[in-house]
Amino acid sequence: MKFESHILAGLFVVCFAVCALVVGSMLTLAPAPVQLAGAAHAAVVVPVASAS
Repeated sequence: MKFESHILAGLFVVCFAVCALVVGSMLTLAPAPVQLAGAAHAAVVVPVASAS
């Protein structure tokens, strides 16, 4: 019974440490700014010939 108690206590400590590291990284990580594709270029307009 003592062995199982130590294994459960160790598992609890490891899970708590992993959760704390994940939450800490989510709170301190600064996301990179989003760059839309082609945002630096002007829009290209292609004229369409009307069929009248």
